[in-house]
Amino acid sequence: MQIHVVKRGDSLWRLSQYYKLPWQELATVNRLSEKDVLTVGQTLFIPTPFTYTVQPGDSLEEIGNRIGVSVAQLQQANPGLTDSNLRPGTQLNVPERAKRTIVTNAFAEPNPKAQANFDAAARALTYITLFSYEVNEKGIFKPLNDSEFLKDAKNRNVRPIMAITNIKDGEFSEEVGTAILTNKEITDKVINESLRIMKQKGYEGISVDFEYLGKQNKEAYNQFLRTLTKKMHQENYVVMTAVAPKISGTQQGEWYESHDYKAHGEIVDYVILMTYEWGYSGGPPMAVSPLPSVKKVLDYAVSVIDPKKILMGINLYGYDWTLPYKPGGEFAKALNPVQATQLAGKRQAAIKYSRKDEAPYYRYWDKQKREHVVWFEDLRSMRAKFDVVDQYGFAGVSFWNLSFGYPVFWNYLLDRYNIK
Repeated sequence: MQIHVVKRGDSLWRLSQYYKLPWQELATVNRLSEKDVLTVGQTLFIPTPFTYTVQPGDSLEEIGNRIGVSVAQLQQANPGLTDSNLRPGTQLNVPERAKRTIVTNAFAEPNPKAQANFDAAARALTYITLFSYEVNEKGIFKPLNDSEFLKDAKNRNVRPIMAITNIKDGEFSEEVGTAILTNKEITDKVINESLRIMKQKGYEGISVDFEYLGKQNKEAYNQFLRTLTKKMHQENYVVMTAVAPKISGTQQGEWYESHDYKAHGEIVDYVILMTYEWGYSGGPPMAVSPLPSVKKVLDYAVSVIDPKKILMGINLYGYDWTLPYKPGGEFAKALNPVQATQLAGKRQAAIKYSRKDEAPYYRYWDKQKREHVVWFEDLRSMRAKFDVVDQYGFAGVSFWNLSFGYPVFWNYLLDRYNIK
C-alpha cells in the first residue's frame, strides 16, 4: 500500500498512469467520482499490488518508509537492488507487507448518521460500543434506542458492547458517580441491571466510562470494577474501561485522579486510553491528538499496564477555528476528514502537514473575511498513529466516534492489519 499526497496538477487519470492502476479503482477505493477535483495536500490510498516508480533523490530506506516495507523486503522483491543502482524512472516491484492482527473498537451513538458510517467501517471492527446507557444516582438507567443498531452489528459479525456512564443532563457528574460507587445497594443494582440489559439485547461486553469522579472515589471505582468484572466474566462477557490521558500516577485534576491505570489494567480486559482532545472545540487551535503529547501518555501507560490490554484512542474528527482565538469565544466547528478536505478545496487552501504533531492543517478566509485554521486527520496522521500502536505492541485501537465518517480509512486499515 502507499499513501499519495496530491500535488498541483494531479488528477485521477494522471495518477492511474503513474501507479499503473485503473482510475476507476483509485476512485472506488478513495470514494471519489471522476468529476472530483483533487486538493493540494490531500491524501489518497493506493492499494496493492502496484509498482513504484523511482523518483530523483530516492533511497531504499525512503522508498521503504513511504510504502510501508523494510529495505530487506524491497530488495527481496527486486533482486540485486541497491542504493547505488537506483535510477529515476525504474519500476520496482512492491512486496506485500506482513499483517499483524489487532483488536478494533469504535464508539457510536445509535442514530442514522452513525449507523450509515458503521456500514462502511464494520468490516474493520471487532467491537462496536453503543454510547451510552446513562445511570443516575439511584441506579436507574436511561433507555437507549439501540435495537436497530444491534441488529445491524449482529448481521455484520461485529461484537456489540454496552457503554454505561455517569452522565447527567449532558455532563459527567461526580455526584452520580459517588452515589453509584459508594452505596452497595446501588452498586449491585447497576451491575445486575447491566447484566439484565446485556442478556436481553444481546450485548457481548460492557464498557465503563465514569469520568470526573474526583480523587476521593479512586479506590471505590477500582472496587466497583472488581465486582463488575468478576460477575461479567462468570457470564463470559468482555469488560473495558475508558480512562483519561494521564502522564503519571500522581497527575492532579478531577478528571485524572480517579482513574487508576495500574488497577484498571489488572482488573479489566481492555483499557481504552482517551488520547485525543488536546485541541478541542473551546480551546486554542492545535492538533486534536499531537503525537508528542500522545506518546507521553503511552509511555506512562505501558509502565503500569500490559500493552496487550491497551486500546489506543484515535479521533475521527478535527476542528475549524475562527481566528483570532479568544477564550470563551466562538467554539470551533467539528469536521470529519472528508469535510475538512472538501472545505480546503472549496476555499482553495493547500493542505499542509506538521511533522512535529503528525497532523494535517490549513488556513483559509471565509466570506466575512475572517481567517480560519483547520486541524484534522488524514491517512498520514493515521499511519503515524498506527506506527506507534505497532511500536508499543498494543492490542489495538478504539475510535471516537462514528458520528464522523471517513470511508477510505477503513480500506487502509484492512490493508494494513488482520482484524481479530
